[in-house]
Amino acid sequence: MKKSHLAITARTGLLFVKRAEILYCCSEGAYTHMYLEGGRKLTVSKNLKEVEATLQDEQFVRIHASHLVNLDHTIGYINNNHNCVKMSNGEELNVSRSRKQELMDCFVRI
Repeated sequence: MKKSHLAITARTGLLFVKRAEILYCCSEGAYTHMYLEGGRKLTVSKNLKEVEATLQDEQFVRIHASHLVNLDHTIGYINNNHNCVKMSNGEELNVSRSRKQELMDCFVRI
């Protein structure tokens, strides 16, 4: 059964975050930055692979070695010199060539 919340370890205890609030995650070495609705950002001391395993479901897709996105917060795909996904907060995240097809397979085209 998929849990709706994550318990994230902070200095003062645990923070509970709804999966649906996570826009995307970016890696920085052994740390992962989680960007949340409302402009909030959390940093966890786990690499992106570990975070991806925790969030493993069809809602989250790895689009780059350093980016994991919540498909519910993607608003477009820009196919120009630097393929990227436009997120609901206005950010544009690069999509690697090797992961582009996996991302495209998540969407139904009309």
